[in-house]
Amino acid sequence: MKYEYYNPVDENGSCVGRSISKIFNKDYFKVKEDLISISKSLKKDDYRDIDVFEKYLFDNGATKLNIKDILVKDLKLKNGKYIVFCYKGDWYHMIPIIDNVVYDKFKDFLDLIVLTVYEVK
Repeated sequence: MKYEYYNPVDENGSCVGRSISKIFNKDYFKVKEDLISISKSLKKDDYRDIDVFEKYLFDNGATKLNIKDILVKDLKLKNGKYIVFCYKGDWYHMIPIIDNVVYDKFKDFLDLIVLTVYEVK
């Protein structure tokens, strides 16, 4: 997997919005606005809640793959668009992968543990 720096906005905790904006080629602030709207409709406290981003992803054609509990560096993905929800300890992170290129503001994603992989067609 290759790495390419991607950070359209300098906000803490922006990985959900960044990942979705990259995968769907949408403006980060529009994605965040949409996620906040979904979080209100679902009565969630945070627009980065799993139920919120999953609704956004599923409403936009994403599917959940049965891949988990491996390290990001051990993922074997075909060319395509993926969002990987992962963690290490108590730090959770989301990264977009397009054609085996990881787009993120951090390079230390390889040793994160995969919780879920979403494929976007």
